[in-house]
Amino acid sequence: MKLIGTDAQELTSIACDPKIDRYIAVVATNTEGNKETGFGSVDTCKAFYEALMESYQRVTFHEVSTKASLDLVAGERPDLVVLCSKYLPAMGGFPKIWFSEYFAAHGIAFTGSDRETLEFDSNKSKAKTVLLNHGIATAKFFLAHPEQFQSEDHLPLPFPLFIKPLDAANGNGIDENSIVRDFENYQQKVAELFLAFGTKVLVEELLPGREFTVAVWDNKNEATRMVMPLEIISPENCKGDRTLGCAAKKKNEEILELVEEPLLSEIRQLVGKAFSILGAQDFGRIDVKLNALGQPYFIEANLVPGMTPDSSYFPRACILYNTKSGMQNDMPAITHFDVARKIVELALNRAYPMPAV
Repeated sequence: MKLIGTDAQELTSIACDPKIDRYIAVVATNTEGNKETGFGSVDTCKAFYEALMESYQRVTFHEVSTKASLDLVAGERPDLVVLCSKYLPAMGGFPKIWFSEYFAAHGIAFTGSDRETLEFDSNKSKAKTVLLNHGIATAKFFLAHPEQFQSEDHLPLPFPLFIKPLDAANGNGIDENSIVRDFENYQQKVAELFLAFGTKVLVEELLPGREFTVAVWDNKNEATRMVMPLEIISPENCKGDRTLGCAAKKKNEEILELVEEPLLSEIRQLVGKAFSILGAQDFGRIDVKLNALGQPYFIEANLVPGMTPDSSYFPRACILYNTKSGMQNDMPAITHFDVARKIVELALNRAYPMPAV
């Protein structure tokens, strides 16, 4: 896999070209209140539809809420489905439907990673365990439920600890009480998250170093990959900690900065390995934090990352890196619409590779 830099041409708009003869269906769900929110709101997902209309001959938008509505999309046989979230939640006695699994079973190409890989996004401990087994550094951790341990002496790890939901995203379940330094607060946070999310919670050693989010473009056809780390500097909360919970992210007050060498190469190497081991494809976001020695550690994978233009880290990373590249090479800056088109372009090229000359 060849790592490439920040070539602005990788994301430059294709809107000026003739429309491509492909049928693209954008599939979204109303994720408001869900623990995993995918690209974001329905309006955010509609922005993909608007961007793609400029480039493809037929584009449709579908807000699905039942299997019947999914069946209608499949019946239209689109060339590619843009998956704005991972699944249709279980409801009314019907089980959860993973979109990637559903469309794969119908022989329809889709954006992003497959069901097996997306499990690593939804189950943080599963991703950490697989990567540990491949020699990728990650914070020590254990899974917990209420009343599991009777005292601090029985805990597998010493304080301070970081406690978060096992399968939530976008900062859900994380707040000023997520960092715990005593057994009483540990018990309270574990009980709170267990009640709210109905499953065991993830308890990690607290890594004290700087925090990073890393956007990845993966071009399977050309065996190239763009890895774009940004440092996240969030404001201190009422306890003097810097935690990026749901409320903090909504305020959108954190600062994003480009990363310099030699740390830039270290993070790119770790993230590139993690992306490959997890089997991710097309695009994704991986979070990284430094330990006390300044070494990068894997935190979690976000393989259907948020796409809200002004606040989500994935499009902001793409735009920041390509704006910098464009300034150096006299290339036009990209837009959020260009990010949407790039996701579709990568998926189409993977699903319908051009024959070798």
